Amino acid sequence: MDLQDQRAETESVFREIMAKGDVPASASVDFQFVPETDDADWDALTDAAEAKGYEVAWYQGDDEDDTWIEITAPEGPVTFEAIWAHEERLTLLAAVHGFAAEGWGLYVSEA
Repeated sequence: MDLQDQRAETESVFREIMAKGDVPASASVDFQFVPETDDADWDALTDAAEAKGYEVAWYQGDDEDDTWIEITAPEGPVTFEAIWAHEERLTLLAAVHGFAAEGWGLYVSEA
């Protein structure tokens, strides 16, 4: 895991999203993490993330190996700094439990 490279990639993606326009002032951010090994601890990562106030969901794709955890940050300002603060914290937490960062996206509720 190279956090500097990950930060640079996140900043690049953030700039692309902002350049497209029509970005809300606040939103939730969904972060995806994939297991790096067969012994990745899904329950421990879920418990740790939920204890920090995040929502967690598990997903299974069409392929047996296509699995991931999605951790959702509470709604907040849509800034690079805010997104990176959550991403860095969650990436380090996920690594302890055998997971690697896979991506993120904004979620705006339709309420």
